[in-house]
Amino acid sequence: MSNPKSSSSPPDRPSATATTPPKMDPLLRDDFQLYFRVAFLLSISVYTAIKVNSVVVDPYLDEVFHIPQAQRYCLMHFKDWDDKITTPPGLYLLSYIYVGFVQTVLPIYRFVLQNIPTFSTTPTGWETKPGSTANFTHASLEHCSTASLRFLNVIGGSIFIPWLAYEIYLYVQSPYHQVTPPPIPVVVVAGPGPGGSLADPKEIEKAKRKTELPPGVGPKEPVPKVDAIEERMNYEALAAQTAMNVALFPLLYFFNSLFYTDIWSTVFVLLAYRSYLLYSPWTSAGWSLLSLFFRQTNILWTVFLLLLSAIRILKRLHPPAPSSLLHHHPLTLSAILGRAGFGGIYDPSIIHSDISDYFKSLLSIAISGYGNLSPVLIAMEPYIYVVSLFGFFVYWNGSIALGDKSNHVSTFHPVQLFYFSLFTILSTPFVFLTNPISLIVATVKSLFGSLSKAVTTVTASLVIAGAVHRFTHTHPFMLADNRHYVFYIWRRTILSHPHAKYAGIPLYLLSSFLVYRQIGIKPPALPPSVKSINPQSSAVVYTTHTVTFLLAFLAATAGTLVFAPLVEFRYFVVPWVMWRVHAGVGGGKTEGGGRWRRSRVGGWI
Repeated sequence: MSNPKSSSSPPDRPSATATTPPKMDPLLRDDFQLYFRVAFLLSISVYTAIKVNSVVVDPYLDEVFHIPQAQRYCLMHFKDWDDKITTPPGLYLLSYIYVGFVQTVLPIYRFVLQNIPTFSTTPTGWETKPGSTANFTHASLEHCSTASLRFLNVIGGSIFIPWLAYEIYLYVQSPYHQVTPPPIPVVVVAGPGPGGSLADPKEIEKAKRKTELPPGVGPKEPVPKVDAIEERMNYEALAAQTAMNVALFPLLYFFNSLFYTDIWSTVFVLLAYRSYLLYSPWTSAGWSLLSLFFRQTNILWTVFLLLLSAIRILKRLHPPAPSSLLHHHPLTLSAILGRAGFGGIYDPSIIHSDISDYFKSLLSIAISGYGNLSPVLIAMEPYIYVVSLFGFFVYWNGSIALGDKSNHVSTFHPVQLFYFSLFTILSTPFVFLTNPISLIVATVKSLFGSLSKAVTTVTASLVIAGAVHRFTHTHPFMLADNRHYVFYIWRRTILSHPHAKYAGIPLYLLSSFLVYRQIGIKPPALPPSVKSINPQSSAVVYTTHTVTFLLAFLAATAGTLVFAPLVEFRYFVVPWVMWRVHAGVGGGKTEGGGRWRRSRVGGWI
């Protein structure tokens, strides 16, 4: 439980010294919903892994490269490297640590098996399988076998990923599990550089009063009368269900029983984002750096956190007007620029924004960021170091890929964004279909509700058509291996007819609109009754349903996908997971719905 003395002070009041990053208030939090599901998932995953290893005893697909390389690391042959491997050695280094732990635990495991008559001495598939690597002794590979290495992903996919998805979902979606930010240090508020004229906190407050909308303007949002304890449990059940939805995501769960980089790459990205949400930027940057040892494209998610850090400090220094108020009383461009001159950014809700609002937000961020350059740079500092180190690596290596550089040349491929949107719709239909009639009406109004909206929709369709016509690429790898789903999908859709690729244009438009709109669904307001339960709780400042968050998310997703020449569903994993934990599923208590009805909204795949 947080200290009442520390929580009574205003969260944004300048402080002379940096404080310990805050923790989420654990009062009344009950994680049983998560524990029960993770235990069930882990038992199923272990059983599945044993079955897979009894059938697929030899390295499968890319395991032909990964497993022998990990076994070299198990023997401490760190200088031996397979030039066909393009990703960094993070998975193999983690395997080296993991095998050291297994060497300690496995003798106990075997002792138990040998002394319990109902168990066999060695489960099928867990004996030594040295793969294609030669000159290794049986003793050296005993704990670094194919099956043992695969089990490392069972741990990551069945424990770490659902736990992290659960935590992140509560932080960004639940008003009952908020994180109270630490005070802003004086060095941030009064730092040198542009914006020094607003160094005095009194001047900051004076400037904000001049540019804020008048009090009482706009409709008051109704506060639902709900049982706070029941609603908190609803959010925990929904978060646990969402965590299972993420963990059972087919692209991830498939690799639970194989030795690939996808599981642990996702784990470290989520660890970095969780630390960011807990206001621990240096810890977050550390996890971000480690994530780069698993997948180079994770640098885009470091940039994502860098952008969010800049936006967050600007919002804390100069809180923007409520997004619901902006919807009913939109600001003129001159008012937006005037507020940006004093440090305030324009950040409306995604739901009620049009294309012009995104340009206005970008302009306000640029002006406000320049006026507050010192605090912005301080907020981004940990991530700047990570990005700089990665830039040095690319310069030293001559390419972003470690090996096989000829087959991994960057290609401008913007259609990948449309593939991702369509894939997201098809993989999570129940997130969108909680109220189909309302969804159809809202979509038609948003796309064709006025002349300007219709013009925007037609223009977007033409842009998509141009991208499909000019930038639909077919990488040789996509047609070279019939063990990949893309092999069949591509041959039966895009390549089935010379003009077949254009049939997807309306689907790309609709799926892109729905996917990104879903992020803008805001959770319901925090009911006053929660104050009587948790006096230390504070109002949640929602920052993930607005335009600035979507801009940062689009930048990271586009950077991850747009320059990949190969259409590979594995590239969608991190963007999909980040989208899933932010996708809203409607707010408020459904009529007659208890906690289990609410928890089923997320659906299963």
